[in-house]
Amino acid sequence: MSIDTARLPSRSSVRGTATWLLWMNLYLAAWAWGMAIVVVTGALVVINQVGEVNNSVMAFARQGAIWFPFSVLIAITAAYLPVHIAAGLTRRSLALGSLLAAGGLALVYGVVFALLLVVERAVFDAFGWQWRIVEGLSPDSADVATLFVSSTLLFLVAYVSGLLVGMSYQRLGGWWGTLALPLTAGPILLVSALLAQDAGPFSTSVWFGGDQPLLVGSAVTLLIAGLMAVAFDRLTRGASVPNRTS
Repeated sequence: MSIDTARLPSRSSVRGTATWLLWMNLYLAAWAWGMAIVVVTGALVVINQVGEVNNSVMAFARQGAIWFPFSVLIAITAAYLPVHIAAGLTRRSLALGSLLAAGGLALVYGVVFALLLVVERAVFDAFGWQWRIVEGLSPDSADVATLFVSSTLLFLVAYVSGLLVGMSYQRLGGWWGTLALPLTAGPILLVSALLAQDAGPFSTSVWFGGDQPLLVGSAVTLLIAGLMAVAFDRLTRGASVPNRTS
């Protein structure tokens, strides 16, 4: 066991790591959501001119909210490790800080996404348009809480998955990292189906039955996210920094 993995990270190092990673991702998120608002507004104007508006356009932004931060976190995980270690910080503080940042980012994305859907629905009502979601996020009558919980949990799994994918490639190399993708990135698709309320044959919500399938699905999702977080932590603790020669 190395000295780096043996000593406990200080709260300040974990907080500093999490803060830096979170603010960097929030800066990118501001640009991403700003562009999403512009695109959605333009799409609604065009659709209203050429046809009938009857489906939520903002709901499709969920895919961008999943995969854009996912890809960013992969790149950060690969690039930030040498910088973190060179600054005299531990791998364990990197693991904990990264996971805290991913959780905070998922919460922010979930809040913004749910609020924008509510705003969009209000706009639809004002213009007399029919508002419904066709991506299987929720039934038409879903309230804000349901949209927020399901979206935030999905984002959480996606962002922890981004960390795990990046560290898997760092530790296992290209071939094994790619072969591990069903385990490192596959949970995003599993949770997407798990939380879907109306996704046809691909929805797993009907497996649970009862009046609260979201409650059971949320518990399973949190378990999946926890297992992925543990895997990321274990991989990060043993990560080595390659020596670079000029």
